[in-house]
Amino acid sequence: MKKSLVFPLILFMLGCSHSPVFEEKTEMKSNIWNRFNFLMFEVPVTENELLDFDLIVGYTEEYPWDELTTNITFYPPDGSMLSSDYTFKLDKETLSDVLEKSQVFSIRKQMKFGASGICKVRVENKMSKVQTPGISSIGISARRTE
Repeated sequence: MKKSLVFPLILFMLGCSHSPVFEEKTEMKSNIWNRFNFLMFEVPVTENELLDFDLIVGYTEEYPWDELTTNITFYPPDGSMLSSDYTFKLDKETLSDVLEKSQVFSIRKQMKFGASGICKVRVENKMSKVQTPGISSIGISARRTE
């Protein structure tokens, strides 16, 4: 009987190692993301810590395109800056029967920090329209690199 409890306990412990150390979402009013509404997330980090960052995109059936283009800029506590443009392919077909869709996209792996403090992460809408319909939320998740 003790052996049967060990395996689920190991699975539970392995599952916990994947849990985020930071996750935050910004909900969009009326499911519209204004191009000039830059989102800022403040992630607490520790010197020499390695983190993997993901973008969490919530969208509805009203989102008219198959891709979402963003610029994501990291401002680590050591004063440096890392900025990249990203184009994410949304899986609208697989999630076609789900009203509120959500996808997670990897944006940076094994990011190492030279100082402890707050790493600011800015997410900018780079779509060509001023008002991007169908975006319900944008979030950032960070978890320790395995």
